[in-house]
Amino acid sequence: MIIRIIGTSRAIEIDDPKNFRAFSVRIEGTIGAEVQAELLRCVAVSSDHAHAWISEQALREWPSLKSEAWWQEGLSNMMAAVQKFGWIDQASQSIRAHIEYAP
Repeated sequence: MIIRIIGTSRAIEIDDPKNFRAFSVRIEGTIGAEVQAELLRCVAVSSDHAHAWISEQALREWPSLKSEAWWQEGLSNMMAAVQKFGWIDQASQSIRAHIEYAP
């Protein structure tokens, strides 16, 4: 799944939601630092230039996916699989994602 932060429309979308092995954030288009931070705060509990800690709650409650059993189960399985790498922050209930930048 790729969480897309789209600068031109100030939107946040999820692409390829069934692909739990490709978890990342993509910042798309020219976007100012303030707008980027504002949009990231909608899904992330913290971030820097390279990584974002994505809120488990934000993903579980994603409007178009929250009622899907496969989504909830996939998130649980993904979190269990990446915990051994230290990519789960139990205190903030978040998942580490790499940030990509696309023009």
